[in-house]
Amino acid sequence: MAARTSALILCCGIAMVGAACATKSFVREQIASTESRLDQRADAQQTELRETADVARTARQGVNATEQEVKGLEMQMKGLDARVGEAATLASAATARADAAGAAADGVETRLTQRIAGRNRYRVVETRSIYFDVGRADIRNDDLATLDDLAKAVAADPNSALELQGFTDPRGSDRYNDALCRARVDAVVRHLVQRQGIELHQVHAASMGRAALAPGEKPGDQAYANARRVDIRLLAPWSSWEDRQAESDVQPDDLVAASPATTESRPATPAEGSPRQLLRSDEPDTSAVSPALREILGTMSKEDLGVSE
Repeated sequence: MAARTSALILCCGIAMVGAACATKSFVREQIASTESRLDQRADAQQTELRETADVARTARQGVNATEQEVKGLEMQMKGLDARVGEAATLASAATARADAAGAAADGVETRLTQRIAGRNRYRVVETRSIYFDVGRADIRNDDLATLDDLAKAVAADPNSALELQGFTDPRGSDRYNDALCRARVDAVVRHLVQRQGIELHQVHAASMGRAALAPGEKPGDQAYANARRVDIRLLAPWSSWEDRQAESDVQPDDLVAASPATTESRPATPAEGSPRQLLRSDEPDTSAVSPALREILGTMSKEDLGVSE
């Protein structure tokens, strides 16, 4: 009985040992299979990590390129801002020049209007007198220099004019004095035209007859000598550009209305070298005038401006 029990125990032990060996082998196989799966999974994860790293590097490179593009765009924007600022400055300067040109054009138009409106207005540049002996109409040698000076002033400006007014002293009849006065005025006109070459249309003469003595002046040789005279006024047209600018500085007494004989042949624009150097140019300064207005002025004839050849 005891032997049978021992044998049974031994068989059970052997069976258990065999089962244990079989279990260990199975475990080893399972462990090897698990390790293999883990290795494969690790390899797959490493591959994914490498791919992810490659994607990350590619993405970083793209980000860097995008940053460079952004920086380039920022530089371009700065350049555009600078150019926009320059364009705004140029636009402001152009606007200022346009405003100045507009103001200059308005000034030229105003002066042109004044020039046309005042083409028949004259002012007295100076007044000279020459004197005569009793009952004579001969020009004295002492007065030749005065006539020479006036002739030079008129020759310097063909738009100027001489206005002559002859007088006699209050003695004698009206008929005698009128004839003597005309003779004296004619003598002066002939001298200016024949001796000095002054154009006849630039000389306008009138015989005024007997001169009245000034208030409070007593009759006498000196008073009579002062009355025997021809007054000569040198006239210049108001329509010159410089005269128009100086009009506000001239007293109203300096203005004289042109007579019909004077306005008939009076051009409006002074030539170069005017009486006593008061009129210097027959053309306005159009350097600041816009091309459009200069073209309009160029289409206007001298007759439109009241200018004669």
